[in-house]
Amino acid sequence: MKRQKAEMEELMQGLIQEWRRFNKIGGPKDVLQTREFRGVVESLKKMRQAFDRSPELLGRNYFSDRKLLADYLLYFWPLHYQEALSILSEIPTTPKKVLDLCSGPCPIAFAALKLGCTNVTAMDQNLEALQLGANICGRQGYPITIRKANFLTHKLPTEKFDLITLGHALDELFPNNLEKQEAFIQKLLNCLTPDGYLVLIESSHREKNRKVLQLRESLVEQGIPVQAPCVWQGKCPALESNFPCFAQREYEKPYVIKELQRAMQINLGSLKMSYLILRAPQASWPKLPNGDYYRVVSPPFEKPEGKQFYLCGTPGKRKLNSRLPSIPKAARAFEYLKRGELICVEGTLESSNSLHLREETRVSVEAACGKPIPEVF
Repeated sequence: MKRQKAEMEELMQGLIQEWRRFNKIGGPKDVLQTREFRGVVESLKKMRQAFDRSPELLGRNYFSDRKLLADYLLYFWPLHYQEALSILSEIPTTPKKVLDLCSGPCPIAFAALKLGCTNVTAMDQNLEALQLGANICGRQGYPITIRKANFLTHKLPTEKFDLITLGHALDELFPNNLEKQEAFIQKLLNCLTPDGYLVLIESSHREKNRKVLQLRESLVEQGIPVQAPCVWQGKCPALESNFPCFAQREYEKPYVIKELQRAMQINLGSLKMSYLILRAPQASWPKLPNGDYYRVVSPPFEKPEGKQFYLCGTPGKRKLNSRLPSIPKAARAFEYLKRGELICVEGTLESSNSLHLREETRVSVEAACGKPIPEVF
């Protein structure tokens, strides 16, 4: 964790320097001056409203405003990069040929490069944003190919890719139109190699989360296999019960991000995002070892009878709780479960879709957050 913290501080300094080069201004390499800081805060407030809170702002080309593009580097870029770093780490192999769509200044493409992908192409309608992202990647020692393209008017590439990523962009491309979004996703799936993956990352905002769940529902009905987060292959229990289902990940906050959050009165203790990792249409669902596997889909809830978690797994949706005075050694992981982990549960007492710990219960974490699920090949 200390190493990751040091890497993020170093990366943040690089982003500040890139911000200064882009704006053609001098100044400290690792901090913002007071006037600069205030200007960045105003930009971030506008972007935050547009990204999550104002449907009427969907479809705008934010990065045509050079100030918004530059200031994005100092807050949303490192957040989106860390989101992608965690989500892409759940892919069981290291893809070689990668296409990052609606890349902007390339935070997701950079995450792919950091994870060992060697042939990465970033595409976006804004060439200046792409060039800015290419500069960031290049100064960190990672080569990247950039292509300008507007996906509403340009055709997708004809070649096949091992990984295609699309982050925080579906509603920008097709505002409030799930049919067009799904049709676009189908086109992307057809651009994958037989063992390829399509990664979608969106906000955890309730409305956007529901759209991702609806998209997942439709694609699964059409036989598209899901790599993560779902291990349940049927109708989405969260969608049926109007319950949000999103990822929650720890992240590093360099000093500048802490100060920006303080100024905007943002209390962001963890990264929260909706995501899907889809397999190519001709592939099958991952095969898990024997046993009951569940994704933890909630934080712990304190009930009168003790701690409780919501789970979604191979047998469906369940609640996991304990009424025991002390947790048995084989189930000790229960005390430390995190939202997003994949666990295996054995030997519980089941009643009314609730799993109750017993002395013989075994709870084990089979895939920590940001790690691939265990597959049988």
